[in-house]
Amino acid sequence: MKQDRIIIHVDMDAFFASVEQKTDPSLEGKPVMVCGGLESRTVVAAASYEAREYGIHAGMPLAVARVKCPNGIFIEGDPQKYIYTSIRLNDLYREFTPIVEEFSIDESFLDVTDVAERYGGTVEMAGQIKSKVNERFGLACSIGIGPNKILAKTASKLDKPDGLTVLSREDVPTKFKTLPVGKLYGVGEETAKKLEMLGVRTIGQLADLPVPALKKVFGVIGELLHDAANGIDNSPVLTQAEQPPPKSIGNEYTFQRDTRDEEVIHSVLLGLCSKVARRLRKGGHAGRTVTLKIRFSDFTTISRGNTPGGCMDLDKEIFDVAHEILAKAQKHKAIRLLGVSVSNLIHTPPEKQRSLFDYSFWKKYKKVIESVDKARDKYGERAVVWAALIKRERNAG
Repeated sequence: MKQDRIIIHVDMDAFFASVEQKTDPSLEGKPVMVCGGLESRTVVAAASYEAREYGIHAGMPLAVARVKCPNGIFIEGDPQKYIYTSIRLNDLYREFTPIVEEFSIDESFLDVTDVAERYGGTVEMAGQIKSKVNERFGLACSIGIGPNKILAKTASKLDKPDGLTVLSREDVPTKFKTLPVGKLYGVGEETAKKLEMLGVRTIGQLADLPVPALKKVFGVIGELLHDAANGIDNSPVLTQAEQPPPKSIGNEYTFQRDTRDEEVIHSVLLGLCSKVARRLRKGGHAGRTVTLKIRFSDFTTISRGNTPGGCMDLDKEIFDVAHEILAKAQKHKAIRLLGVSVSNLIHTPPEKQRSLFDYSFWKKYKKVIESVDKARDKYGERAVVWAALIKRERNAG
């Protein structure tokens, strides 16, 4: 009989808020909420456990959080700080096993099947990981252990914060299937509502539904839901080198107030194109298609794409295409949200062919961007920014 895999799922507790509390010790023990911005339209990205006592949770509108917790400390998030910490955490996990999947910025899967005994067993190994995380970073994590990803991930959520829980195959009928269906990974709010309409409230009740019935309601994911509810998951832990390349790269921005101000709109568009281009270059990608998403003040949303030819990974060339789309698509309504994405990616982009007339300009521009990237790598993303973005920030202030 084939030996079960041993999977560890590490889930950092209140990650963004905990990093902020560790960075600034005066925040420890206080209700801290990390947000995408401090304007009223943003939402809480992470709440410390002290803030959760007031009923605050991730995804809550900032305006609601301020009412529920008027004495709370609201902090605009610093993505680079969290990414840097996440990278270092995953480096720590690789000291225990080379098979590490960075599932999200604050969650990782570790396949420890072949190495757990070196540390005295899986539970002992998990305890050592928790100790190292606390020792090096001053942060707490919750760990789940199981024979596959679905059980390990579920286990890590059962005893937070700072928990360590095992869900074995033998626990599936007694511990796993008795849980509320919302605890099952892959069951979001909308799926949970549909299941409740079917009379499904526990994972076990979902497991008992026939696959054809689930497919009729949920389509192709019906069978996946059935397997997950029965604790079946054969997906491997994929290292970074084994991850499939992305299909597109994009960013969005919601304006603090609906606006028709062309200068503001164009500066935001430039900022988005700059972020997307930076992510493309860091990943070694370039794309052929630029798509612009616009949400107007009446909440109507349009998406328009353009494939001008050749691959793009520079701020200006992406901006030029997006700006052209914007000029054609804008319907003289105030804009609420802009989004820019680049798709049809090439993951080892060839040198782009330029005409003789603009070759000199693009050669110089590319050298400038390469220097900017080096400065950002060394000193952070805010080390070099477009002048138009500085002007917009000053005006906003």
